[in-house]
Amino acid sequence: MQVTLWGTRGSIPRSMPDNELIAILQSSVNRAKSMGILSLDDFADAARDGRLGRPLSYGGATMCTEIASGGQQVYVDMGSGFRDVGTLALQQGQKEFHVLLTHMHWDHLIGLPFFLPLYSEGVKIHIHHIHKNAPEFVKIKFNGINFPLKWDQLTASVEFHQHKIYEKFKIGPLAVVPFTLDHPGGSFGYRVEHGGHSVVVAVDGEFKRRTRKALGKDLVFFQGLDLLVFDSQYDRLELDSRFDWGHCTPTVGTELAQREGIRAVAFVHHDPWAPAHKLNAMFQEALDFLATNTPEHAEVWKARGATGPKLIMGYDGLVLNVDKL
Repeated sequence: MQVTLWGTRGSIPRSMPDNELIAILQSSVNRAKSMGILSLDDFADAARDGRLGRPLSYGGATMCTEIASGGQQVYVDMGSGFRDVGTLALQQGQKEFHVLLTHMHWDHLIGLPFFLPLYSEGVKIHIHHIHKNAPEFVKIKFNGINFPLKWDQLTASVEFHQHKIYEKFKIGPLAVVPFTLDHPGGSFGYRVEHGGHSVVVAVDGEFKRRTRKALGKDLVFFQGLDLLVFDSQYDRLELDSRFDWGHCTPTVGTELAQREGIRAVAFVHHDPWAPAHKLNAMFQEALDFLATNTPEHAEVWKARGATGPKLIMGYDGLVLNVDKL
């Protein structure tokens, strides 16, 4: 099973101003020097192969996550990262797509008008959703005013499939179950399973229900996971002042992973106002939290044959081989 993070920002796409890029390069050069990397070619190689320990940029596209296994791909949300999915798909001749919608906020739909297969003959796009009004909210973007084209001018075939919460359905060989997240207007996570592996995408969730009892019937979807893609828009101080905004923080995802035996957590839905140095600091905070709380959950991880969850700060373009996490 493979997971690709095509877009990892929340709320609105983010560009990188020149002064921020220069600051990132300077920080990365200093880091490389401390590791004994002194030539430009060696620096480029170290950045490419991950030896610097962090990406040069986390990216700026909004949420789109691909889960692929058994010859089948599903895409969770159609943020601006979905545009790049379409560009590559045209090059590879892909003709059918399955999308799982978490909710109807614009940052999770903004990529659809720029998804090139939408304008190609013989393409079929399946949009799976829980919200009963999803077709209306998606189609209204194509009214000739918000976007130049109208829905009936699109070339591809688009089918909507409404599913019931907590009821399992199949997309090819993949088993999918939707469950509830804490978010204004309603949002849903998805657990996807195949070949003995499991991935949950849980973005636009505030996780106000922190205990097993409070999670109730949603608890089971987090248990024994291989990978959790987790909403981490704010740091801990920001979260205190943003109650009911519908987003969370890396330390909450870390604690959940420790308690429920989740092998790896990828933090995504980054705040569009957060530069790379802030995201690095948030990640370090999560690592420190992990180290402090590991002894409390030792029995859970002894049963899992590991010492604790692997923490990953997600970025646009990151590819994760779930089998090897």
